[in-house]
Amino acid sequence: MKYQVIIIGGGPAGYTAAEAAGKAGLSVLLFEKQNLGGVCLNEGCIPTKTLLYSAKTYDGAKHASKYAVTVPEVSFDLPKIIARKSKVVRKLVLGVKSKLTSNNVTIISGEATISVSYTHLRAHETS
Repeated sequence: MKYQVIIIGGGPAGYTAAEAAGKAGLSVLLFEKQNLGGVCLNEGCIPTKTLLYSAKTYDGAKHASKYAVTVPEVSFDLPKIIARKSKVVRKLVLGVKSKLTSNNVTIISGEATISVSYTHLRAHETS
């Protein structure tokens, strides 16, 4: 199949461009070698913010007595915190994928390369 638009990388720029092109009625192919959403969604911003929110909640409960709130025993469950983080990331990645597929974007999980061959090269002299 021939595509009018081919995008390498499903990070914020790539998936936004793919969605817009698909909405415009173009045939779109998107390559992503890891996970849709890019580093921010999968490894950086979003996972960090979910972990920080859990830490902030724990810290607030631990120091609640400053605010006349009694919390008898404060603890945390790290595996559950990690599971929550993973669930949030998974939900957002699935949301990105859903937007793309609903706009007729074909997604290929894998690495892409650009190969250019020149069959006719001429030297151009300027005087």
